Amino acid sequence: MKKSMYTRTALVSLLTLCSFSSFAADFPDESMKEIKKQESTKTSGKTEVMKTSNKKLKEKMDRICNANPRKKAEELKKKEEMRLAAEQKKKEEIRLANEKKAKLIEDSKAKALNAKNSNIEKGKVLKTKRSKTKNAKVEAKDVKKDVKVVNKNTEEKGKASPVVSVGGVDIIDTNQGQSNLRITFGGVVDAQGYGKAEPSGADYKRYNVMPNRSTEYYNAIPDITRGANPIFYEGIGNIGDYSNDMGMIADAILHLRAENKNEDLGLLYGADVQFHVPVTEGKGASQGVYAAKGRSAHVFVNSKYGDVKLGYQFGPEALMRLDATRIATVDGAADSDWFRKVNLEGSAASFPFYVTPRLYTESFSSESEKFSFRMAGKYNKGVMTTLPFRVAYYSPNYMGARFGISYSPRYDSSLFTVKETVPENKGGKTEHKETIKHVGPDYEHIVSAGASYEYDFDKHNIKVKTSAVGEYGFPKQPSKDKHLYKEFVEYNDLMGVNLGVSADYKINEDQGIKFAASFAYLGKSGQPKGIKIKGNDDYKQIPEKDPQDQSKDNKEYERIKGLAQFDNNTMYWTVGAGYQHENIYTSLTYFGSRMNDKDMLHDGTLGVQYDLSPACSKSKFVPYAALHYFMTNETGKLKDESDADVPSNQGILLLTGVKFSF
Repeated sequence: MKKSMYTRTALVSLLTLCSFSSFAADFPDESMKEIKKQESTKTSGKTEVMKTSNKKLKEKMDRICNANPRKKAEELKKKEEMRLAAEQKKKEEIRLANEKKAKLIEDSKAKALNAKNSNIEKGKVLKTKRSKTKNAKVEAKDVKKDVKVVNKNTEEKGKASPVVSVGGVDIIDTNQGQSNLRITFGGVVDAQGYGKAEPSGADYKRYNVMPNRSTEYYNAIPDITRGANPIFYEGIGNIGDYSNDMGMIADAILHLRAENKNEDLGLLYGADVQFHVPVTEGKGASQGVYAAKGRSAHVFVNSKYGDVKLGYQFGPEALMRLDATRIATVDGAADSDWFRKVNLEGSAASFPFYVTPRLYTESFSSESEKFSFRMAGKYNKGVMTTLPFRVAYYSPNYMGARFGISYSPRYDSSLFTVKETVPENKGGKTEHKETIKHVGPDYEHIVSAGASYEYDFDKHNIKVKTSAVGEYGFPKQPSKDKHLYKEFVEYNDLMGVNLGVSADYKINEDQGIKFAASFAYLGKSGQPKGIKIKGNDDYKQIPEKDPQDQSKDNKEYERIKGLAQFDNNTMYWTVGAGYQHENIYTSLTYFGSRMNDKDMLHDGTLGVQYDLSPACSKSKFVPYAALHYFMTNETGKLKDESDADVPSNQGILLLTGVKFSF
């Protein structure tokens, strides 16, 4: 029994060995590993094979022996090749994904660098901005995850790094994020020479003297002098220097503007600053001091609903004003500083003429009004560099129509006060005491407005424009509890209106004609109406003299009597024409005014200029010449002892120079 069992076992082993040997001869090495693995599995079932009957064993052996080993090897090889191909494909996809990711990261870094360096290479960035924006939109979906990776450190810190590396150099960029900031620097420089010719003779000597001189000013009657100039009655004399018939002067206004955009809201916002550079002859120039002083400063917001400005600035009464000076050549009209080179201070140095076609507040801020002219010349008040604080609104242009309105709470009160030393008699001894006097029209709650309309007659090549501007304000009132003024000058209300019209006729591309005219009524703006002295209870009006009472101070009465010259209204008018031929422009304008006690000024001007700059240039280089002929008619209610009429001041003033604007 044991012998037969051993025999069966040996036979089975021999058959199994033969079968595996034939398989091994046909399979590759890698397939052999799989076969050996299966062999170990089959060996584990050896006991089960031995326990089976001969019939079963025979069937099993038949399956093993009849199997096709080559076919099985090919199937295994095919599966292995598919597995290897899948692995290779996966590796290739990973490699391509990494390369794409690296490229996207590099592009993102380049975009961030370009945005941060916009102030350095703004022109290049603007050219490529549209293409980059389109590419960014196309790749937005694919880049979304990668951008998060690129900006991971930025998001963790909460802000972008201000240090940008360009060509291995670190540059600090203070403009974080996208910026449309635009800074513009410009201005006007006017270099000018002048010469004047006036009638000769003794009557005209008074108009050609140096500052503080008072040649033949009401000779030897001080009380009449006080009456002729009731505000500045002491130390009467010229403020300007009119002793030179020839001279040269230069002046400049510098302009700095910064603006930015919010395209989502449709806003343009920024700030404007102007500086006045007094490079002219004078005290500062003689000491080598050329200081730049502030002229105006305001912030603005522009939108489709209009423009809003807030700060120190001219109002609509100046910016929307229309008259003949708008069509004149450089310094070829009364709206310039021509009056500073001739003596228009009058016989009593009271500056009785209205010398420029501007409403009162613009004239005051330009130092062309009688009071501001004297305050700047005698007391060194910076009137020209102190515009009133204003809130202004200008509407958008609607079918040629536009309007503007502004409000100013007050001027700087220091512009209207002076310190003077007054002698006082105490116990038979004369002592000098410094007092503060309020002498100027310290207007408050000033409202100014303007409206304009422009129409283009295309068929006739004519453009017509009209405008109306006005202003109104209240004079400051004295208060014993608030003020320490020893003397307070009361003024009439501020009121003025200017009406203007202009026409521009274009003959052809190289020729054109312009016309303009205006009329303005200022009432008693800037004119005093009373003088008050501070008492124990409040400020009291200096009374008029009672003829029956001889005890009253005659000097104070003469001052009150002098206020009678301010009973008349102020007005002015302009008319002019201009002709353009290619780069040459010439104009002829006239300005006339009446002020105080019907004192009149007439100024006719012929000007010519030539623009040397090309047509497409933003800067202008313009040589010019302007010839002024002026004449005054001073009524003079208060005359000297001889009761003679005040001689008319007249003369010719030639201005020539070059004006460069940029």
